[in-house]
Amino acid sequence: MESYLILLLCILQISTGKTDVKIPLGHGEELGRHRPSVGHVEELHEIPTPSIFWENYASAGTPVVFKGAAKRFPAFKLWTDEFLTENFGNLEVKLESKKEKDETPIGERGLGRDTIKSYLSDYHAKDSYVVSQLPDPMARDVDVLSCLSCGTFTKRIMEATLWLSSGGTSSLLHRDADNAINCLLNGTKDWILIDPKHEDKIPIAQGDKGYGGFAVLDVNSVNLIKYSDFQHVPWQYANITAGDCLFLPYGYWHQVRSYGSKNMAVSVLFSRLKAFNPSGCDKTEYAPFSLADAGMVWTYPGYGPQTLGNNDPFEIRDALAEMIGDLESRNEKIDNSDLFFKWFTEADMLDHESQRKNLAELMYQELKTFCNGQITSEFIMKLSIDQLKSLVMLIDGDPANTEEYEHAIFAPEDVREMIETLLIDNDGSFSQEMLRTAYETLGGSEKIARELFLDMDLNEDEIVTREEISQTLDDVLVKFQKEYQHDPSST
Repeated sequence: MESYLILLLCILQISTGKTDVKIPLGHGEELGRHRPSVGHVEELHEIPTPSIFWENYASAGTPVVFKGAAKRFPAFKLWTDEFLTENFGNLEVKLESKKEKDETPIGERGLGRDTIKSYLSDYHAKDSYVVSQLPDPMARDVDVLSCLSCGTFTKRIMEATLWLSSGGTSSLLHRDADNAINCLLNGTKDWILIDPKHEDKIPIAQGDKGYGGFAVLDVNSVNLIKYSDFQHVPWQYANITAGDCLFLPYGYWHQVRSYGSKNMAVSVLFSRLKAFNPSGCDKTEYAPFSLADAGMVWTYPGYGPQTLGNNDPFEIRDALAEMIGDLESRNEKIDNSDLFFKWFTEADMLDHESQRKNLAELMYQELKTFCNGQITSEFIMKLSIDQLKSLVMLIDGDPANTEEYEHAIFAPEDVREMIETLLIDNDGSFSQEMLRTAYETLGGSEKIARELFLDMDLNEDEIVTREEISQTLDDVLVKFQKEYQHDPSST
């Protein structure tokens, strides 16, 4: 298609008597070749006080590099492959493909899930990397920088993310919904950063709006004929080496490439704050503190469901209070789920109206319980953090964060067709090995194939028959009816 556009441009110019074809600078090349960089992101060798960090960087939405800040983390020296395997080997993590458009890799615990021990056993030979919520036991070896050690910052640390690979990863151009301080423990990372004030010239994927999302540009071969506005977008860069930390403001566009035989980083995410209360920020010195003591909003024990990327419950609270307060100003009350249905519709949540109605009713009933039957803005502002998190889980509930993730990406009809084909091709019965081969061809894992077989093998004789399928298939297919929407904008 790209070659066709170039040919068409040549034909048009020849037909008008112009033969000096001018291909835009950087067309068909890597992201960042379209114009010279405006320079490296500011570097600091000392961590600023929380108040200065807020005034100069967080509130201004300005990225900054803290040189060597992570070298004081216990993890910087402790987290060798041997230490990680011995101390955290059984903890589960999520996997992504090194090239974000590729299929999700398979780990020991299924599609997109592995243990740290399993991943480290041969990660140099794998075309995958860990991008996962940081398991709680690992938090003790990571510090929260001193610039977040007082005031509102301490109450709004959302979660932490672990990145681990053998290098060679490349992200899409994307933006994240929360502020992040990304600290590199091994390897190097090259960042391209674009101020969100230029996003009117960035081709954003259809349906993406708000603070997160990704661009449709091919970062390895940017089409500046199709996306001609992008050639006018200025950009900065940041070359990060082991021990450095980068503050990345929410909504800031970025693309990242990682290098090194071992590339490992931890990101600490905090809220999109609109104001900062400097309570407790009257000290003469500020010190980092353990992430394990940070009281993160979203945590992960190292097994079971993750909450990676969940919404900020404080923002959900504020949005609800504002909407309900608007009704109260007109002397109206909430006695049904219509307000929430309208909210979900305007936010383009879920694909079908019936789904939005069901979710709205769930939200309404939950809030009625929390607010003793009277849903008011005053009650909303008094909800506990656990109550707010339960509301977020109603809205988010992403199967990609659960152990049932694999069930969410295969359609029930595809699984039915696979099973029916096995029966036809094997005279009405099949073995576990036959099912494993067929399911792996579909793109699934050996782990889930084994679980499916056990669900269908009622006689426990290592053979599944047509009669057993007739009794079990409906229950098996129910597991595959969850929905999943992939966000390919990982760093």
